Amino acid sequence: MNEWLHPLSVGLFYLIHAIVVLIVFAVVKKRLKEVEQSAWEWIVVVSLFLPLIGELFGLIVWLVSKRWGTNDMLTDYDEYVTYKPMMLEQLREEVRVSDELLPFSEAFSEQATSNRKDLIIRLINSNIVDKGKYLSLGLANSDSETVHYAATTMNFLIDTFEKELQLKRREYDAGSPEALLPLLQVYDQYLKSGLLQQAAGKRLMEDYVQRMENAIAFGIREKWLYQMLGEAYLANGQTEKGIQTLESLIELFPTDSEGYLSLVRYHYDQKDWQRIRSILSDMRERVPEDKVPANQKFTIDQMWGAVQ
Repeated sequence: MNEWLHPLSVGLFYLIHAIVVLIVFAVVKKRLKEVEQSAWEWIVVVSLFLPLIGELFGLIVWLVSKRWGTNDMLTDYDEYVTYKPMMLEQLREEVRVSDELLPFSEAFSEQATSNRKDLIIRLINSNIVDKGKYLSLGLANSDSETVHYAATTMNFLIDTFEKELQLKRREYDAGSPEALLPLLQVYDQYLKSGLLQQAAGKRLMEDYVQRMENAIAFGIREKWLYQMLGEAYLANGQTEKGIQTLESLIELFPTDSEGYLSLVRYHYDQKDWQRIRSILSDMRERVPEDKVPANQKFTIDQMWGAVQ
């Protein structure tokens, strides 16, 4: 009896037992259904720590699960322990955007008539981009009243943008450097509104880019200026200039996240995972965590895990 309880004998028993269990599991695993594998993996783990008792206890659990349908609890265990909840702030943002866009998408269907006019008018004070897309749906609608409201709203929005742009231009051209950012923001919002025809949009983009190039040539070194110019180049198809400008932003402000995030967004659209890996690596090394926008931390963390 004492010989069997000797540490060497116990260790040898555990080793032989573990080898036998693993071999049996390897053979049985090939015949198991995918939904059954998690349960058997759990039994194997218990058996390795509790020889004989583990097998007996595992067999009882298996029979109970087969009879009462509790096997799903074991099957879902891996998914449970690896689950990562979405950041609440990101979830709020997605719900807010969806809640704002869905009514506009439905408003111009042939069936929706009761609140169509109200929704069209709501576009005036809405912060969503690409308003022109929804108004174009209204212009193509078979209901004449809807066409009238859509055309009136589109003309009003275009007129509002033109007047605001004219006002901001005068303020900046009068020698007010602090008016540059508000001016560029109006350009950006106007270009993203979807209200302009192709030729008009091209002219406005050229003016927008020229303003920013002149500001940088004049010696203005602001994060938002380099970021807006780089993203404008990319949106305009000037890829090389866009990337170079955003890389200059990173060189000037290496501990801020703006340049890295803009490049990540661009390369994500291009599916360039190798480049994303490099940018995220530099970002994690140089940028303090509190300088990454809270509503983008979750996405960045997921992308970093995906490209590892």
